[in-house]
Amino acid sequence: MSHEKFTRDHTTPTARTLFADDQQETGILVLDGTYIYLQKSSHHHFQKQTYSMHKGRSLVKPMMIVATDGYILNVLGPYYADGHNNDASIIKHVFKTNADEINTWMHDDDVMVVDRGFRDAEEFLKKLNFKVEMPCFLKKGAKQQTVDEANTTRLVTKVRWVVESANGRIKQWKFLDKVVANHYVPHIGDFVRIVCALVNCFRPPLINDFGNDDIGKEMIEKAQLDNHVKIYVEEHNLLRRKTVYKEVDGATELIMFPRISLDHLRQITMGIYQIKLAKRYTDAHQEDDNYALYICKDRPDLLRVKMQSRHSSSRCYHLWLGVR
Repeated sequence: MSHEKFTRDHTTPTARTLFADDQQETGILVLDGTYIYLQKSSHHHFQKQTYSMHKGRSLVKPMMIVATDGYILNVLGPYYADGHNNDASIIKHVFKTNADEINTWMHDDDVMVVDRGFRDAEEFLKKLNFKVEMPCFLKKGAKQQTVDEANTTRLVTKVRWVVESANGRIKQWKFLDKVVANHYVPHIGDFVRIVCALVNCFRPPLINDFGNDDIGKEMIEKAQLDNHVKIYVEEHNLLRRKTVYKEVDGATELIMFPRISLDHLRQITMGIYQIKLAKRYTDAHQEDDNYALYICKDRPDLLRVKMQSRHSSSRCYHLWLGVR
């Protein structure tokens, strides 16, 4: 597919607004490596090359290049899974060897949306006159990101999720979802490309809304706002003061808080992922009977919620919600 057709037909308005300043000719690519699991090999050298310390098993890694609407532009590789073939080193190899003539296809100022695994290739890609959009890293000694860093990360996540869904689509073929016999290794790249071609041809786009980009504009506008609740909590030392809160004993005490429809909630969260996650959090907390909500005595429009981490049983988070 030509660069012009790709940018015209497979770039969502939201992605163009967020990362391309509404430039119609700018290509926006989402890149990520996926995994095809293999049998353990009795060939020692091959076993070393395919064993992933991260996953703890043998695999090879195809590199997926996906459009912002979920269209799979290309699949490169597969590559070995040892420490010499992380996402950053793979993408460097791709451009140094001009795999599938990618250097010719891409234009200056094209945007690559990637995850943190590409951090060691960021400067390399920028020297090639590409723009790189990546989630922010947590600074040394910090416990959470700043407001600006969190907002920047959300903008990237809004666009980058399509590559994860595209990876999930190809794993719906049972052959690729199971452990593949090692005698198929020379053909795995062809198998993945065939499956991706079938997905492009017969499955609907992950995003098919190419109307007005109200969401992208709203996200940029909100990303520039200060977090007034955070400022108030820190200025009044509400992080440590426990006596200023009382536990919510009934719905009547939450009369200050608006009842939000599901559609309005989707607009606030800019998608459905957080809504799905909220339901799972709620189910887990109700099962353990530890869903604690507190109202600030000084400000009845300020709510504090205690949430248990879904990853660690020893870690809890405190959230504050205020009515505008």
